[in-house]
Amino acid sequence: MSDFTTSSPPDTVEVVPEMFTGGRPAAGASALTTEDASVVTISAAEMVRLTGVGRERLRTWERRHDFPQPVRCRNNVRRYPAEDVRHVIAVSRAVDQGVPLAEAIEQTLATRHENPTFQSLGAALDHAPTPAIAVTGPEPLTVVWTNGATQAAPEAPEVGSNLIEELPAFGPGARSTIQRLLIGEGSDVSVITHADWIGTFPAERRSVAWRVPPEMSTEAVVVLVQLPEVAAARHVGAGVPHSSAVEQTAVWGAAAREARKALQQEPGIASAQRALSELVKGTGGADAFLATFHAGHMRTATSVRGTIAPKTFDFAGDCDIARAIADAEVDWLGDTTLKTLGVPPRTQAIVVPIIAGRETIGGMFLLFHEELPLADVTRELLQGIATAIGAVLQREHNAAAADAARAVAV
Repeated sequence: MSDFTTSSPPDTVEVVPEMFTGGRPAAGASALTTEDASVVTISAAEMVRLTGVGRERLRTWERRHDFPQPVRCRNNVRRYPAEDVRHVIAVSRAVDQGVPLAEAIEQTLATRHENPTFQSLGAALDHAPTPAIAVTGPEPLTVVWTNGATQAAPEAPEVGSNLIEELPAFGPGARSTIQRLLIGEGSDVSVITHADWIGTFPAERRSVAWRVPPEMSTEAVVVLVQLPEVAAARHVGAGVPHSSAVEQTAVWGAAAREARKALQQEPGIASAQRALSELVKGTGGADAFLATFHAGHMRTATSVRGTIAPKTFDFAGDCDIARAIADAEVDWLGDTTLKTLGVPPRTQAIVVPIIAGRETIGGMFLLFHEELPLADVTRELLQGIATAIGAVLQREHNAAAADAARAVAV
């Protein structure tokens, strides 16, 4: 088998010029630089795989909190600074532990430009969904830490082992790059191509490599985090529509048509429930429910499949639901909001504002077992269904108000 080199395939890892405005990164740019004022970037698909944070959620964070900040590269493809992997993981872990999203992002950004410590990187990557190791050196390259994904692989190098002895086909180019990082030559971050350290056979893989400067009397450390497989990353990250996206749009279109039929065939609020049922059935969703808003209060109705029970509660102005209402956007909900709503574990949900007479009167909530990419046409379909349901709710409200007025008159 021939040795691997450090050459990178096209359209997967790029270096883009740094952009500044008044001393701080411009929108869409990163403060991470190399010695020639460049930024190492990875595709959106790679960011999702490395962090476990879905693409839709990343877009929501970008829109509401300007984090993470993507860059635009060739063909206007959205990419992310490789350095932001650890920041996204840190935010995700903080949110899982109950920290409000805005606060978690603020805390992370406050230390964004500080050199990472071995402890902080290890803590952030220990539960990452992709293999990671840390090595010292430059000679020999000794493994000093492995994360859970690496430890689960029977062929992976163990802590204390010599990486090159354990994996002779690792590659001279990758080895040289790690050694340069360890002695502080050039950038503190790089992307290397090497033999897979967790596979039975040494297939080619790529990793983001970070240099962690010496702390006190300890040695410098390089942390390696494997990127998704090249073929998959190129296909998903290329920004070209593929068959699965087209098929998904067709599925949503068919479900929306059935939902509209339900709204036309049945009277009253029953038609709205039937429309939700058609959306769940047609898209393979987990459940769906409606909620009405009034003066900062929200009341949920029983969900189509009984997962969500009726409940009334207040929602803060900075929560996901309030922001979606203010922006009139179809949006995925964060973990804190999901728990408040009583959404079952390992279930995601989107909210579609229901607008009637230029006023947001409620929300349509759709539950799924995982986050799904929502194309613009899909969002428009959902907004159309929500508007139609809003008309039904408004008619019901007006009819009830008229009945109450007649009762008073009598």
